[in-house]
Amino acid sequence: MLRAGIGDQFAYSARRMNNQMTTRLDELLKAAGEPTRLRILNLLRKASICVCDLQAVLEIPQPTISRHLAALRHAGLVQDVRNGTRVIYSLTPAGTPQLEALYQFLKKACPCEEALQKDLRVLDQAVRQGKCQPVRDKPTDIEEAGAGGAPAGA
Repeated sequence: MLRAGIGDQFAYSARRMNNQMTTRLDELLKAAGEPTRLRILNLLRKASICVCDLQAVLEIPQPTISRHLAALRHAGLVQDVRNGTRVIYSLTPAGTPQLEALYQFLKKACPCEEALQKDLRVLDQAVRQGKCQPVRDKPTDIEEAGAGGAPAGA
């Protein structure tokens, strides 16, 4: 039986690690690339929000929003915290280069999309009218994150 040399073992490990990173990036992009999920990520760039507030802004049924949030959570893009009867969603802190790159992309690309800007205007209006209560105790905007950092409070 032939035994693999040390160099072969390192080459295999490097290939395996590259495959895992590619899969991780694929998962992030697949989750973020769906239009409704992109709208959710855009809103979460500005504040931590509960499902009922997302429903009010996006005008989508609650089960649909919950399904999309589950996919985003599974991909590691959002996290949740229970606050009484509400579950508050926020962006996951950027702990990997892939996530940091995705957040930077969203920071640059979302302002260029009119539909995404409209969602932000609807959120701002709903907050002013008292219809939504996003958690803004700490800034969560990606634009306020430092290099290599995550949105604060996320």
